[in-house]
Amino acid sequence: MALFRFIAWIFVAIAIGLLGADAITSLEQQEPYVRGTASILALIGIDGHGVAEASPNGIKQALSTLMDIPLWSIFGLIGIVLTLIFRPID
Repeated sequence: MALFRFIAWIFVAIAIGLLGADAITSLEQQEPYVRGTASILALIGIDGHGVAEASPNGIKQALSTLMDIPLWSIFGLIGIVLTLIFRPID
């Protein structure tokens, strides 16, 4: 149980870090800037849109949508849900 709670907080920390990177870039460019999941995956060498296009038809639309939304929102949502599920019970 403690391991899952730790993993949940790691997800939240990664989400805050990604959100902070978008905030710093927005301040530098003096206009709002939000990186999508595909651009973050491109930094580590994965072609996100290519993976979405090569997937089967049922999954293609879902992956295309996931590649367009910010990665911090995905990690943040997963982290918050896991934090609520695995919270300590008195």
